[in-house]
Amino acid sequence: MPRKQRIEYPGAVYHVISRGNYRKELFVSENTGQAFERTIFETVERCGWKLHAYAIMSNHYHLAIETPEPNLVDGMKWLQSTFATRFNRLRKERGHVFQGRYQSILIGEGRSLLGLVDYIHLNPVRAGLYDVKSLKNYQLSSYPKFFKKSPQDGLCREDFLGILDLPDTLAGIRRYATHLELCEEQDPKQKAALTKRYCRGWFLGSNEEKKALAKDLNKKHQGVDWEGSDLKELKQAQWEALTAQALKKRKKQQSDIKNDAKGAEWKNEIALLLRAQTTASNPWIAERLKMGHPSRISNLLRERR
Repeated sequence: MPRKQRIEYPGAVYHVISRGNYRKELFVSENTGQAFERTIFETVERCGWKLHAYAIMSNHYHLAIETPEPNLVDGMKWLQSTFATRFNRLRKERGHVFQGRYQSILIGEGRSLLGLVDYIHLNPVRAGLYDVKSLKNYQLSSYPKFFKKSPQDGLCREDFLGILDLPDTLAGIRRYATHLELCEEQDPKQKAALTKRYCRGWFLGSNEEKKALAKDLNKKHQGVDWEGSDLKELKQAQWEALTAQALKKRKKQQSDIKNDAKGAEWKNEIALLLRAQTTASNPWIAERLKMGHPSRISNLLRERR
């Protein structure tokens, strides 16, 4: 079975997460963390990425990256394969270094990006390694790197500081540090909620942004099976597009859906088409075409076999 396709487009922003194979601690000995950090910056330079934030933990890492060109897949392939080669050479080992495929979650504009940057920077605090006031001492992170007049090439603090109306200066990043102290969450239940928000699904942003992106992706890339754990909006955009085409072909309007009989032959035809060419569920089809109970479609499928 072919792999599902990653969502890539110019200017996309991602939260990328990956873990060590069998959750082994990749970044705790023999300067492996520093080696991976250097590989990140090499990748950023090679691919022209903007690196909004990163944190390298003992057995996993987080990146907030923006891809001016649609090259997430190529860049991540180079990053992980290059580091794997270096890691195995250093440790005199063989085999996989990372656990399966990396996770990539698309990030919307504005507060969604700021929230992600905060989430990444506070990872060492949630892990109990540092408190927020001493977080600048955690070196395997973008956070201490931002406390320079001119951060390292590839690092970008301008965007998330701008969301807070702060200048891209040392004064601005110091005020961001105060903001981060206010964001620290002690409640374990809230920590779990933050992990669910920033590390699950396929998109983080407003519902309007999500729906607009789903519609645009479906329009430009019809029939693509996208990578992701929760692609409800993308799938429904595909179903809706096929439904609209079928209605137009039959010269039917929304009023016809409402007024015609639940078992109208043209509705049956579209229902069968959706079942044959998409993963649309019977409940979705029944509701979209006003066909009554979903069992009507189940019966229809049995009759037409």
